[in-house]
Amino acid sequence: MFAICDPMTGWVLAVSSDPQSGGPDLVRVPLPSNFDERDIGEWRYQDGALVRDAAAALAAIKARRVAEIRRFAAAQIAALDWRIERAEERDRLGLPGEMVTDVLLEREAIRRASNRCEAEIASAQDDAAVKAVTFAVTDADRATPLRITRLQFLSRFTDTEMQTVLGAAKSSPMLEAALLKWQTAEGIVLSDPATLAGVQALEMAGLIAPGRAAEILNPQGD
Repeated sequence: MFAICDPMTGWVLAVSSDPQSGGPDLVRVPLPSNFDERDIGEWRYQDGALVRDAAAALAAIKARRVAEIRRFAAAQIAALDWRIERAEERDRLGLPGEMVTDVLLEREAIRRASNRCEAEIASAQDDAAVKAVTFAVTDADRATPLRITRLQFLSRFTDTEMQTVLGAAKSSPMLEAALLKWQTAEGIVLSDPATLAGVQALEMAGLIAPGRAAEILNPQGD
């Protein structure tokens, strides 16, 4: 078996057993014992022989490992489909149990873990470092949702605070409009500028105690 190479570029174009294969501007080179045609892109013609290109070989190893990580992550994400369906059905029936948001957060953690592994692979300097990258979801991959339900948001106010705010809204069309938005919104995004300004305005107006705005807007809050 011979490798058909372009001496100008060093590329290995093909592998053939035909002694007549090739062309006037190409060269035929005997294959080394460790040559694998599946890795043809990792070899270069250099000084009359085939030499394995270390950079190309490492790039190929990285690409294969990234593909493995992505397949594994995709399979884990797909495996959670039934839990989303179950959570949706429980929610419709008003039954306790895992919420859709919980499952979606788990999916997001898997995606983040996959992205982290890909970054580690990209920065690996050798084959051993690539092989050392293993897929596992860590605490650092788990996101804190900034979007909460309307009920969760309103529940962050104490009964006394809510009564005070509702009382003030009777004489403030602007406050009444803000409350209406919160009461009818499908979900509240804690990082939304309007939400931030609205809650902070309640504190500035003395309708909630100092420091309460930060507590209410804290993503880690109850």
